Amino acid sequence: METQYIVGVDAGGTKTRLRLATLQGDTLEDVTHPAGDWTNLDSRGKAVALGASIRALTRSPPIAVGIGAHGCDSDTECAELRTAMEAELAVPVRVVNDAFLLEAAVPAGGPAAGLVVGTGSIAVARDTFGGSLYAGGWGWLVGDPGSAWGTVRDAVGALTRAHDRARTDDPLLPALLAHTGARSLRDVVGTMQSTPPRSWARWAPTVFDAAEAGSPAARTAVLTGADDLTTLVGHLVARGADITRVVAGGSVIVGRPPLAEALRDRLRERLGLPLTVYTGEPVAGAVRMAAPPEPPGTPPRTNTPRYPAPGAPAGGRRTTR
Repeated sequence: METQYIVGVDAGGTKTRLRLATLQGDTLEDVTHPAGDWTNLDSRGKAVALGASIRALTRSPPIAVGIGAHGCDSDTECAELRTAMEAELAVPVRVVNDAFLLEAAVPAGGPAAGLVVGTGSIAVARDTFGGSLYAGGWGWLVGDPGSAWGTVRDAVGALTRAHDRARTDDPLLPALLAHTGARSLRDVVGTMQSTPPRSWARWAPTVFDAAEAGSPAARTAVLTGADDLTTLVGHLVARGADITRVVAGGSVIVGRPPLAEALRDRLRERLGLPLTVYTGEPVAGAVRMAAPPEPPGTPPRTNTPRYPAPGAPAGGRRTTR
């Protein structure tokens, strides 16, 4: 008899991760490729692209697919992609915004807010009816606290304010000049204004290193990020989020323990919520979503991942993370 399997997909703004797994969730194969023009495709175009990737991965159709999709920023959009995917593959498909994969990947502990802190940042959760709630994710210009470009933006802003007060001794400035090849703080700002945000977001390690070395501007940016990320989760709670914990993931929160510890302290003090930093691959949550129900008589899983309820209120918008 032919082996049955499932597929999990983490379709992000910059890369797509596919995982072929057994019905029990054991990994058979992982494939990662650039997302290409994902953000500009409609639901049908995304379904065609993902369908082709899944067919290239599998010898026969999977029995189910779980997808965390960048750009599905409301329950309506997720339902549209689910419908298109099921028409493309003729198998059951579950679709959520990719930030919801964090809760699915770490199921034990009760309902959770998902907090992505990478190049950008966003907080997500569900209300008591299963509807999606979003906070943040507004992009480098006005939001995304704690993220790579948010931290760089806030640290450079702090440097400019210190410069205006004739305080030019912050060790972050020579570190940035050395890293970027700029000659002055104005050159640093000019580079930020004239190049794509993703390019100067790569300065984030320099800022975090300077914070650990005692830079006032960098430390202010990191702690402000932790404060503002906590505020995003607080907004979800105020809007009726059904959560008992926070699961965070993304390159910045995983790679920078001081930010994680500052966030953990604030979540506990202000909201009474524990923080788990997930260091694995979010696609594991997509695999868990795709897994079939347990046979009758099997003890229920702790905190089975929740999915959008039909007709539930739409969530907000977000940008590439």
